[in-house]
Amino acid sequence: MILELYMKNCALVEELRLNIDENLNILTGETGSGKSIIIDALGLCLGEKYDRSFLRKGTDKGLVEVVFYSRNSNLEKVLKENDLELDEDNLLVITRIIYADGKSVARVNGRTVKMGVLKQIASTLIDVHGQHQTQALFNKETHIEFLDLFGELELEEFKHDYKDIYAKYSEVKKALNVLTENKDDMQIQREIDLLKFQINEIESANLSKDEYDDLLKQRDVYRNSEKIYSNLNLSYQNLYDGSVNAVDLIGNAVRELSAISEYDKSLSDYNNEIERIMYELQDISRDIRNYKENINFEPYELEQIELRVDEINNLRRKYGDSIEEILEYYNNTKSRLDEILNRDEKVEELKSEIIKLEKTLSVKAQALTNARKNVAIKLEEALLVELKSLNMKNVIFKVNFEESIFTSNGKDDIEFMISFNLGEDIKPIYKVASGGEMSRFMLAFKTILSDIDQIDTLVFDEIDTGISGIAAQIVGEKLSNIGKKKQVICITHLPQIAANADTHYCIEKSTSNERTFTTIKKLNYEQQKDEIARLIAGSNITEKTMEHATEIIELAKR
Repeated sequence: MILELYMKNCALVEELRLNIDENLNILTGETGSGKSIIIDALGLCLGEKYDRSFLRKGTDKGLVEVVFYSRNSNLEKVLKENDLELDEDNLLVITRIIYADGKSVARVNGRTVKMGVLKQIASTLIDVHGQHQTQALFNKETHIEFLDLFGELELEEFKHDYKDIYAKYSEVKKALNVLTENKDDMQIQREIDLLKFQINEIESANLSKDEYDDLLKQRDVYRNSEKIYSNLNLSYQNLYDGSVNAVDLIGNAVRELSAISEYDKSLSDYNNEIERIMYELQDISRDIRNYKENINFEPYELEQIELRVDEINNLRRKYGDSIEEILEYYNNTKSRLDEILNRDEKVEELKSEIIKLEKTLSVKAQALTNARKNVAIKLEEALLVELKSLNMKNVIFKVNFEESIFTSNGKDDIEFMISFNLGEDIKPIYKVASGGEMSRFMLAFKTILSDIDQIDTLVFDEIDTGISGIAAQIVGEKLSNIGKKKQVICITHLPQIAANADTHYCIEKSTSNERTFTTIKKLNYEQQKDEIARLIAGSNITEKTMEHATEIIELAKR
């Protein structure tokens, strides 16, 4: 459940801290006072998209923070999967920081998380019902989701068994599509010719792994042949063959030191070390001379190297940046050619496997359908009870099943059929429902789910659309009953609903220094009577209006 909502620089709110109680919390206020700000703020902490218009004008940064208390096992599972956890008091703090440039940051107990993770977490904590959710019932595609949500525990095993087979079925179908690619024989033959050409071109090149790098080194040597020969010749002369060279000069030093080495061991060591260096220089000089004499820079060889590099570069442009990638492409191409040449045989194998899987899938789908039909009967019965308690006594509700192709959800094409009035034919719900009827239908559905799911907090916005009078009173009573099991937050403009509040908050708009501010305050009993009276009569509040407000509140309490 929500313990606290904190907002700063959000829309018309400069700063607001709201402690939210258990049971039924009602929020009321004049049109335009900012009731939707609360829903929008909660939406941000549920991972909804941030719209820059929500940031208070003239500010660079805003913040919404919600403190939850929960012992929900589904929440603990999601937190564990994302390496998060509740604190020692089972508290969870969700923070959304918003910026003027349109960016935002989400944090859970101080740790930054992605929006996808935030949505996962929020879905276990709170369920927000707004106009868009009611509209979802008009979409036939969502009906199977509503049914499965109602029968979640009963259907879990059947859905798991079906989806295991469906995953294999999808893989085999994908493999078949890759193999055939919906190409005709002429297109297949063209692909065969292309693959054979590519394989032959790579094979003819006779590539080896390190060849390209070796060729580049050889080409560099050949392109600089004159400089190499000249520098080798000069080096040999300076070391050994010149009129003044290093070996002769070091030899002179050896002779001078040799003449005095008997006088001191250090002098003898110097002499031996320099003599060793002289012999090493002589060896190196001979190696340089041999290298120089064996150099044979033939222009023809450079030409051959250039041709070979061009040949490999041509392959690199077509098949990969390196020889390893070219060879990998070659292997993949051979595999593809083999697939095509043996296509007919493999196609038959895959088709045969699909037929086998479809038989198994049909069995699993039928088991899932049967389980759904059992759940549908329970849903029909439960919804009719709730709808009748909402003063919809002549309603008829059925879950209609049609068979479709295999999908990830089975073979069921499900549609909710309903008749709200006596003597009317049962029809798809989108054809017959008014705004008030849909509000009560959704409330009935939420009432049923409140006994099933672990979500602690339900938020209702626009649940009073299209209703008034007795219907509104009944809806208020229903919300009060749900509030005994869950934390309920309801925004309403109807006194019959507001009178049922366990805690009543009033949202007000004011101006100061040419700026507009929205504030929320918790009402005591006398303030609640005043607010109920305002909802009844607007600004024309009389003594009779106050009596009526008191009566509505007292009736709701009883």
